[in-house]
Amino acid sequence: MKNMSIFTHIIMQPTTMCNLHCQYCYLPDRDKVEMMTKEVSEAIAKSISETDYPICLVWHGGEPLAAGSKLFQELVDPFRSLLDKKKVRHSIQSNGTLINQQWCDFFQKEKFQIGVSLDGNESHNSNRVTITGIPAFAKIMKGISLLKQNNLPFSVIATVNPKNIGDPFSFYEFFSSLGCNSLNINIEEKEGFNRYNQGPQEKDVKDFWKKLFDVWRENPIIKIREFDMALGYIASTLNPDKNLGNKRYARGFWPTIAYNGDVVVISPEFISVNEDERSRFVIGNVLEKPLHQIVYESQNVWYVKDFFEGVKKCKSSCSYYAFCGGGQASNKYFELGNIAGTETTHCRNSRKLVMDSILESF
Repeated sequence: MKNMSIFTHIIMQPTTMCNLHCQYCYLPDRDKVEMMTKEVSEAIAKSISETDYPICLVWHGGEPLAAGSKLFQELVDPFRSLLDKKKVRHSIQSNGTLINQQWCDFFQKEKFQIGVSLDGNESHNSNRVTITGIPAFAKIMKGISLLKQNNLPFSVIATVNPKNIGDPFSFYEFFSSLGCNSLNINIEEKEGFNRYNQGPQEKDVKDFWKKLFDVWRENPIIKIREFDMALGYIASTLNPDKNLGNKRYARGFWPTIAYNGDVVVISPEFISVNEDERSRFVIGNVLEKPLHQIVYESQNVWYVKDFFEGVKKCKSSCSYYAFCGGGQASNKYFELGNIAGTETTHCRNSRKLVMDSILESF
């Protein structure tokens, strides 16, 4: 395994809380009030200041905006000088329901890249509800409207689930008119709190990708991450002597920092497993040891070694490996019970079927 002490992204969990109760969510602690302290963000900022390459801070949750604007500003303040030096950039993934003018002003001041979670039109989005079961669509759209009024670009992550998988045409029509600058698609996964859900049938997933690609190809006005990756890989494979921006999967350690400073690597989902499982994956705490040292030492942790052993098996057994990169550790853990395993449903749904659907369309 190569030296992985260099990392380009850090996942930040300012709070475990979420004001929504999405029916497919994998997070077990979204009803707990746990908040990151400024000491944690200061420790991370210190580690970044000792590196010589830029870092993207990805603020995730829970719902990160549930931390409140006052605390969030305190957490971001230690990175101000690093932002000015272009050593960090901020990205946030939000459900959009809490966005107001104050948040828009904050995003502009701190130069945030913004992602909103939304599954499509009102009927497609009906799995995204409040704790009391009230649909969140209207509040999400209000938040998006404010982003647009403030000229704040945003991307969307959409989860494909039983509510929208059967209607890729309306799905694309909605997002192509929404005003987002890109669409990232996740097929509902068996992970964490949602690990016992059967998920969509493979034939339905393939039909979704095939029809979505056809309608997108007729009117490709927005960037779709999955098609961009697959088409970029195909182009680079067909033209190996040209610099076409190969879209092979980028493997990385992606350290994830919990509200209390605990660190997991490889898969952000490991920070959100049930409390009795979590200690198996936590490899250090930034209040006790520098982050870059924790990540470097993680190369000898059991689940990291298991994962890269599985990646080797993928490389020797799977014809899609050069495109996929060996799958995701969290999917192998939750689906197979073995991080050293190989093919998962996630591999098929989000890599193989995407590629197959595109190739069969030509």
